[in-house]
Amino acid sequence: MEFDQARIEQYQRQLRDDETPEPEPWQPKELENRWARGNARRPLPPNHSDNHKISLFRLQQRWQGFCDKMGRRGGWKAILKTLTFDNKGLGEAQSTQNSIRVYTRTLGGLYKKYTAQPWDNNLRDHLRQYAKIFITPKWKLRREPKAKPTMGPDFFIYHIHYLWVQDTSHFHIGLDRLDDATVRHIAMYTGCRKHELVYAKPPNLDRLLKAAAEDTDAYTDVEKDEDDCVRRRPKECWVCGGVDERWDNPKLKVLCWEDIDFWIIRDPEGNGGRDRLAMQILLRWHKGENKHIVPTWFTFIEEPIPALCPVSHILAKALAEGVIDAPGYQTRPEPFFSTKLNQPSIKIRWKREWLHRPVFRKTHDDLGTKSDEPLTAAIFDSRSNRLGVALGLEENLTEYAYRRGFANCVDENYRQSVRDQGLRHRPNSTIYQEAYHNANCNAVIQDAFLGRGTKTPYLAIFNHMGLRRDERAPNVVSDDLMGAIGPNRDVRRLEGEIESIKTSLEEKYGRVSAAPAEEQAIYTRKRGELRTARQKHRRKVFKMIYKDYFHAKDEEELQKQLQGIREPEFKRDFQHTVQQRARVADILSDMDDVLSEDDIVQRKVDAINAWVAYAFVCEPVQRNQPKKRPRKTKSAVAANKSDPALQDALSPRESAKVHAVPFKLPVSSPAGFVQQPIIPLLPKPPGTVQSGNGGCGLPDPSQPGGDHGPLQTIQGNAAQIKDEELAAPGKTAACLFCGKRYARQAKLWDHIEKHLVHARGAPIHCPRPECQSKGVVLEDVTKFKAHAARLHGSTFRRIKIVTSKRQNLDSDCRTNAPLKRRVHLITSRESRPCPPRPRIVLVSRTLNKREAA
Repeated sequence: MEFDQARIEQYQRQLRDDETPEPEPWQPKELENRWARGNARRPLPPNHSDNHKISLFRLQQRWQGFCDKMGRRGGWKAILKTLTFDNKGLGEAQSTQNSIRVYTRTLGGLYKKYTAQPWDNNLRDHLRQYAKIFITPKWKLRREPKAKPTMGPDFFIYHIHYLWVQDTSHFHIGLDRLDDATVRHIAMYTGCRKHELVYAKPPNLDRLLKAAAEDTDAYTDVEKDEDDCVRRRPKECWVCGGVDERWDNPKLKVLCWEDIDFWIIRDPEGNGGRDRLAMQILLRWHKGENKHIVPTWFTFIEEPIPALCPVSHILAKALAEGVIDAPGYQTRPEPFFSTKLNQPSIKIRWKREWLHRPVFRKTHDDLGTKSDEPLTAAIFDSRSNRLGVALGLEENLTEYAYRRGFANCVDENYRQSVRDQGLRHRPNSTIYQEAYHNANCNAVIQDAFLGRGTKTPYLAIFNHMGLRRDERAPNVVSDDLMGAIGPNRDVRRLEGEIESIKTSLEEKYGRVSAAPAEEQAIYTRKRGELRTARQKHRRKVFKMIYKDYFHAKDEEELQKQLQGIREPEFKRDFQHTVQQRARVADILSDMDDVLSEDDIVQRKVDAINAWVAYAFVCEPVQRNQPKKRPRKTKSAVAANKSDPALQDALSPRESAKVHAVPFKLPVSSPAGFVQQPIIPLLPKPPGTVQSGNGGCGLPDPSQPGGDHGPLQTIQGNAAQIKDEELAAPGKTAACLFCGKRYARQAKLWDHIEKHLVHARGAPIHCPRPECQSKGVVLEDVTKFKAHAARLHGSTFRRIKIVTSKRQNLDSDCRTNAPLKRRVHLITSRESRPCPPRPRIVLVSRTLNKREAA
């Protein structure tokens, strides 16, 4: 490496930045004051994590509520400090045996917070024993532990294949689906908890910590502790060598790009084969890292099947988001598989601005707008529940299913020290035996006793959660069923309260919107509570029918077997409406690993290219929610009651649904898939990530700012779509760019405006196929709207045309005359005759005498 002048100046600049001024020595009086200050201060507070502080604060709120019921809310601290074994009657307010151990442990922490002394163990044991002897028999509480579903290798392969090939659930863009699959790979092969990969803190973390810190406890010091003489210097990141901005930022305590080392290894098998890709992932934000951090590196290698290869997933993400720093390797995967190294390995460097960015980031909307905020655990849990229901699992698909599968695999194949290191447990601890062992014995003693060995296929069948899967299981609750069941008590109570509030406001002010803001806020809050209560009721009903289905299907299948009915395994029908999505599913559906090395490499390159092309493609929403029943007017209800022949007739929406033309495009597709090209969002400006085959182009997240030039032309192959095919019953016309529909016209207008924001004042290519073939380009947004309204019958939000006219046009009083503004609202409607040329928005200005005349 040559040390040129630029590199030498870089070293000098880094050395200057590291230099810090020496502090002045303390004077004798300052030393005496510091000595007295240290002796007089209160005990040092314990080093609790943020989650533990929030848990203590929430328990404090419950304790205040308990004292409030006793009529002693003002003295809740005094009552807490009297909790001893002699005054143990206050602790008998427990309700469940399942939570008694956790509750007493947290209550002991709350006691120590305000007394600076540990809780009496006799009192803790007394509370737990009281719950076991008296409360459990009285209320028939469950004593046995809950079921612990485990993710086995067979089911892991199946559910990854389902996620990529058969799943039709909605993600904002293709990169979100790639993130979801990558998180599941890392969780399976590392056994980490979800908060190590995604942000699992509560959304109001700062407010809760501030409220918890404002209260005075036994560790609150009376003086402000500042050490002005201590050398101040920025904390250095021990991974990348830069300034560490992650240790005090909870949102960056997730997996970031600096935690991933991507390698090209020279022929690891030493048989003259090709170089291999590998990576190492550093997980350091584990549970308890604030007290004792145990950073652990996990190694990942290539797999012949792309769907099961986490290295290919990370490489596709890096190419799609523009993270790679090496020139020539930033856009295509082919150079990574064509190397022939003359050294043991080469490390792929990431761009410096990406090192402290989360690997998995949130997407704001369907336009693919990425932020630097990390993906939240709530989004990951929602996707896991949705995937579990789509797979037809009887148990919930949670993060600990992956962790238990990892623990069982490591325990069977490696020594105990490796298991404890992977799970981040204390050495030689019994946490695995107490918390991770399943109720099923992981052995078939019958085979071993009869001499058949210990390897049996029955363990793989019974020890994973896919044993009871059934894709025919219900995934929604229809409105008809909810109407037949009826509302629960909370819903009826809230409906009555809302009706009384509405009646009162209408009597006072004529309508609700005319009421004062305070009373409208009460009415709005009650409606929100009603909406939440209805959702809870629907979820409870869904759990009941979902559980009842698995009980009833066994009896039904047994009866079919008695009657000699043999049916093939049920497979849910699916079709992908996005061409890039269908291309990914077509490639990843091939799970054959008996191929030549050239075919394996080519399939992997095709998969990575398909992922990159699919990364920033917006998926249309394919909702599987129950259809809303059409509202009936009073006259229609009266007519139906009077005419029996109309009672069984279909509603207008249902009748229109029967005669509606299906939204399908005549294109060729591989067997088992329906490839339907979509209309792109907007043409790709320079510095954007654009998918192939006419996919939508969106700004590159690696370049959040920048001056984008004129928009380039999209080469699309979207077929001709007739206007009558774009219409849907009960919906607005489809969006010109992505085909999305809304129930309200205003929502569609807002959605189209978001598309047009990405133009940034540059020329716009019309996305309709007939205009793309002619190369129609509009100069700005205004002319594009006029073109779409005139030729395609599209509607947009109203445009205000403002002109001003002086009341007095004399020269002597023109400067002092007030403006008289005229506002005209112009909107384009399909029923209006087409104007001869686009309408132009006039800028507000003063009219002279000739124009006024």
